[in-house]
Amino acid sequence: MKWRVASLLLFSAVLLGTTQCYYDDARTLYGTTPCDTAAVTWTADIQPLFQAQCAGCHGAISPGGGLSLINYSQISAASLNGSCMNRIQMPAGSPMAMPPNGSLTSCQKAKIRTWIRQGALQN
Repeated sequence: MKWRVASLLLFSAVLLGTTQCYYDDARTLYGTTPCDTAAVTWTADIQPLFQAQCAGCHGAISPGGGLSLINYSQISAASLNGSCMNRIQMPAGSPMAMPPNGSLTSCQKAKIRTWIRQGALQN
């Protein structure tokens, strides 16, 4: 009888120990990967983001609002003078909010903010 109680306690302890923390990373817990802003670069992060989210309306032929955002010099100038962050941080539904088809993710905004704080380098 004592061995059954001891066996049951041991089994319970092992069972509890193996089921406590099996969801221990952000991707499993939240379905996303953490936002890495430690090494934001023009080439890997900012240029592809602006190309995908901005160049459709702010392209070379007839840029929306008269603002072309297709190359480094145009994007860095608009970023350093504050106009990009002002527009992408506006609340959804505002007629001046960019991009008009939906807000950027918080990670995309953080990467742009980090890039600007680093001096909007062409790296």
